[in-house]
Amino acid sequence: MARIYGKQEILRNYASGFSQDVMKNSLAEFIAPRVVTGLASGQYKTFSDKNAFLAPDAQRAIGGKANRIGFESDDAWFNCTPYALEAVIDEFERERAGDNQALLEEAKTKALTTQAALAHEKAVFAKINATVSAVSSRGTWDSNTDPIEELDEQIVSIAGDTGMMPNRMVIGLGAFQILRNNAKVIARQPGSANIGVTTSQLAAMLINPQIDIRVGVLAYDQNKSGKAASKQSIVGSRVYIFVGSDNPTQYDPSFAKTFSVSPGSIFDVRMYQEDPRTDVIAVDWTAEPKVTAAIACRRLDISAS
Repeated sequence: MARIYGKQEILRNYASGFSQDVMKNSLAEFIAPRVVTGLASGQYKTFSDKNAFLAPDAQRAIGGKANRIGFESDDAWFNCTPYALEAVIDEFERERAGDNQALLEEAKTKALTTQAALAHEKAVFAKINATVSAVSSRGTWDSNTDPIEELDEQIVSIAGDTGMMPNRMVIGLGAFQILRNNAKVIARQPGSANIGVTTSQLAAMLINPQIDIRVGVLAYDQNKSGKAASKQSIVGSRVYIFVGSDNPTQYDPSFAKTFSVSPGSIFDVRMYQEDPRTDVIAVDWTAEPKVTAAIACRRLDISAS
């Protein structure tokens, strides 16, 4: 399995640039942004109850020492997991590509990067759903329920528990469709021309009109190749309201984070010759998504009845 070194740097740069575009549209990066640690394992600050959000006593006595902050014995540990995907280039594909070998290699790398992003998104929301339960007795957005009141209720609840205003929301496409068709939401609009609610209009209706709202549309096929497709939305008909940061660290009280050894969703791309007829392109990355402040999030499972 000889490596083909000449092209690896080119493909690595291509994957790095393309992955940046993928990450801009990634809800995984929105709800559990990346914390680059440089380490495969380490501690992170957990925020599990109201007291964890209290400001420390920062006053120092004359001649006295400062109050130090750091990891406590009960703070948790992350352990990054290695991930990898590969794509094959058969010699027949190269013959058909002719002078477009670089385009063929880029297409394979693009497909791998896209699949890596999908795998990461699925892993992030699986972790969140396993950790954060849906709020009971909420989320049935029928004609008798005002979704805006329920969303405001969750925003106020998070603010009361943490002392921070939740600044982000993820709403699945199915949930967004139910909200847009809800009679009480439509009645809040000033006229029939504005019945089609956008995310910015939805934000303006909420108690925090500055909240950043993203709609989840990404889906994956539950069945393996060769079987009939069975598409499943990753976000589904769910809503997540939470506290998030564009630049999280191991210490800040963001709801969820993805710990990673290296920056970027892909840290390595390599090409090697598997046999005389086959070249392989491989992408590698490390990650471990963690819910670091479950108290800073509310999940609603939405239905119309």
